[in-house]
Order: sequence, then C-alpha cells, then structure tokens
Amino acid sequence: MSVSNQSLNVLNASVHIDGKTLLDDVSIQVNPGEVVTVLGPNGAGKSTLLKVISGERKPTTGEVLLNGRSDWPLSQQALMMGVLPQSSSLSFPFTVEEVVLLGRIPCTSDHQENLDIVSKALKEVDGFHLKDRQYTTLSGGEKQRVHMARVLSQIWTESELGKRYLLLDEPTSALDPAHQQLTLKMARKQADQGMGVLVILHDLNLAARYSDRLVILKEGAIAAQGTPAEALTRETVDAIFDIDVTIAEHPVYQCPLVINN
Repeated sequence: MSVSNQSLNVLNASVHIDGKTLLDDVSIQVNPGEVVTVLGPNGAGKSTLLKVISGERKPTTGEVLLNGRSDWPLSQQALMMGVLPQSSSLSFPFTVEEVVLLGRIPCTSDHQENLDIVSKALKEVDGFHLKDRQYTTLSGGEKQRVHMARVLSQIWTESELGKRYLLLDEPTSALDPAHQQLTLKMARKQADQGMGVLVILHDLNLAARYSDRLVILKEGAIAAQGTPAEALTRETVDAIFDIDVTIAEHPVYQCPLVINN
C-alpha cells in the first residue's frame, strides 16, 4: 500500500481485548474522491475498525494516518474527519437547527455563515423542513438524518490542513428505502466533490451500487477486497455470509446485483 500525505490510511491495525481479537492486522486506504464500503457479518470488526480510525479506540498494534499524520490535535482532526456513529443519543430539547449547529463548534466561521451551512446540510439529507422541530419529538429515521447533517456541517468547508473524510457507521439502518438511497447518493456526491468516504453497510446491493471499492471483514480480518465486481462473487458471499446467492449484472447501473437463491 502506497501511503499518501493526502489520504486516510489504516496500517496493520490490530485490536486485542481480554485475549480476544477484534481486529486482526487490517490495512485500508481511503483516497479523496472515492467511496470505500466495509462489509461483513455481525461481529466481524466493522465498528471496531471505525472506532480505531476515528481515534475512539487505540489499536493494540498498527497506526492510523490522517493526511500523513497520526498526531493531529482533536481540534484540527475535527476539521478533516466527520464521524457518524451507529447510534447517537441526545435527550435535550434542542431544535433540529441547534443540534446540527453543534457540528460547527470546531469551525471558526461566524454565526450567520454557520446557520447558512446548517441549512445547506439539512437540505442535503432532506431534513430542512425539520429545522424548527424539537429533536426529541422526531422518529428514529429523522434523528439519524439530523445527525448526518450535523456531521456534514462539521466538515462542510475545505480545510487548509488537508483533505476531508466522512465516516459513516451503518447510516441507513434506521431509514426507509427512499432515504437509504438518498443517504448513499449524498455520500457519493461528497466523494465526487473530492471528499474521501468510508461507509459501513450490511446491504450488499447498496454497497455494490454506490462504492468504488469494497472491504469485506470476517472475524476481524480482511477476507476480500476490491471493486464491487471483484469482491462480490458467489463464492465469497457464500464463504463469508453463509448465504447462497446468484450474482447478476444490474440492468441499469452495470454493477453486481446480489440475488438470494
């Protein structure tokens, strides 16, 4: 793997806790302008990997380089890396606008510019109509979209420090099918505009449609990786997910189409 000063790199990361291996010598690179999706069955190490990348969990061995460095102060890292965890809890009676505005805390822009960015981020996730609603009254899917907007607003503007990266841990889990598509189209759009995107998903077909590369984990280690066509073979899906499938070509998007037998 060629490490660039303008990429996000996980280098030989392992996580061992109480004699159990959660992550086993994993190396991944996310480049600006691409969507990399991490797949795998429950317990494969996907969320552990995201915690290592974000700095929430220190790897037992290995390191993470953000634009060539592993020692960014959190205040600077926050301008280059936005992270949407699997679940976000918030019980204060903030308005949606106030929740999304929290994403702008690391930024130095003035209040009016922050409000403008919040509005744009909410529009990206089809949540602008929720702007004045109290957050605690929202449905689970609406809350998920609000937190997506919050993370987007945090890294909305380019940073002089380096390229920006969006990390999403199962961002579609609480969403209806229309907003699942919207979320991944948004992620794809951010990548097309120069951001690096890492997504954790369970849906093989969504991953195949929107990703440049797939990384498939099993028992903490990389079991397969490559383009969707390279990684999603019948043999690989059977071996990793234990399901019998047929792999066809999507009639519209010319990507793999995974059909359960």
